[in-house]
Amino acid sequence: MHLYEAWRRNLEDLVIQRGGVVLLHASLFVIGLLFGALALRSLDADTRLELTRQLSDSVRVLGQAPAPETGPLVRDALLRQARQVSLIWVLSISLVGAVAVMALPLLRGFISGFAVAYLTAEFGTRGVLLAAAGHLPQTVFEVPGLILAASASVGFALEVATSWQVRRRLSGYYGALAAYSNTLLSAAALLVAAALVEGFISPHLVRLVAGVRM
Repeated sequence: MHLYEAWRRNLEDLVIQRGGVVLLHASLFVIGLLFGALALRSLDADTRLELTRQLSDSVRVLGQAPAPETGPLVRDALLRQARQVSLIWVLSISLVGAVAVMALPLLRGFISGFAVAYLTAEFGTRGVLLAAAGHLPQTVFEVPGLILAASASVGFALEVATSWQVRRRLSGYYGALAAYSNTLLSAAALLVAAALVEGFISPHLVRLVAGVRM
């Protein structure tokens, strides 16, 4: 209970004190969505044709294959999210590296925008269903977790930098690091939920959609 209260206070402090940073990262994600959707136009006809062929073959196989084993999928998803959280933490404590963290929501938005735009453009209604089944469920958890983690990272760097400019020493560094790490744990919980959804739920939804004749 005390741990939950500490996490809740950290999240409230982040939103209240660093609301502009949170809004910035949410905006970067939206910008990434737009660029990802527009990037579809830059693909030449041969590349789009090859991608469509490969995806069509994959969808056909999924519709006919038995249910996938969830263990390896969940493990891979959890490892990917663990590497992402570790990278964010390492970059943030270097302070200068926190700037690179801002690129993560932009990149995530680009991937989402391109994937949804491509599936919709090439497969129509079925593409929308595939995007909703294979991409949307985990995105509901992953995007807020990523925005929260990136915002906490940049907020931590700003707090330490401000303390250094005012006092010329990092007197509150470890306290700020502890608060930031707690907030990052909250973000990690959302990313773990995204990994579990990606491994346990999304493959079955995609297989269900792939088996539908349209």
